[in-house]
Amino acid sequence: MVIDAYVTSLGAALRGPRAAKRELLAEVRDGLHDAAAHHESAGLTAEAAARLAVDEFGSVRELAPDYQRELALLQARRTALFIAAAVAVQQVVSEITWRSAAGGWSWQPSRGYAFLAHTVDYAGYTVVALGLLAALACTIGSRYVTVGRSFARATGIAAITTCAFFVLGGMALSLLSPAWHTTATVMSPLAVTSATITAATPLWMVLSGLSCLRATELLPHR
Repeated sequence: MVIDAYVTSLGAALRGPRAAKRELLAEVRDGLHDAAAHHESAGLTAEAAARLAVDEFGSVRELAPDYQRELALLQARRTALFIAAAVAVQQVVSEITWRSAAGGWSWQPSRGYAFLAHTVDYAGYTVVALGLLAALACTIGSRYVTVGRSFARATGIAAITTCAFFVLGGMALSLLSPAWHTTATVMSPLAVTSATITAATPLWMVLSGLSCLRATELLPHR
């Protein structure tokens, strides 16, 4: 059918979160069927009414950029919220694990270690704040500022960069502290939970960041 072929073609031209894309295509399909039904009630055949509805709606080439921008912003918002939440949770888990393991230590960190630890901590606070602001910009903020391809792409790059920074910083802090030797030999439930989150979170950060980049590939450069 003409409408189904059109919706399939539009879907093939779009990239973004699956649920959002599916909902968007469903709205397009419903709108086209409503328009076709109106034309059919005016005396056109079902096929002619469907073709007229599609012609009035516009070509896939004309409409795809607008729909793609919407999906790209949804992906950027999702990525920003995920990064903010992931970093916040990671910091809480790391702090609890650190305090639990350091109960009987007499070890005093060097200036270099303390500087690195503070840098990672403050970077975490910054990432959480910026992630929330980016998510806000993708929703109500888009009414006041231009949020398009560059913004969504920057969000994806920021997600991957954030992942690299915290992976390297976390590895350095672990390897240079007594906690590395303790947790390497005694894996408490808390340590296992922390290790699982630490291992899984970077992967999801990178995948989410790459999804942002893919969602912006078809958008005009502006």
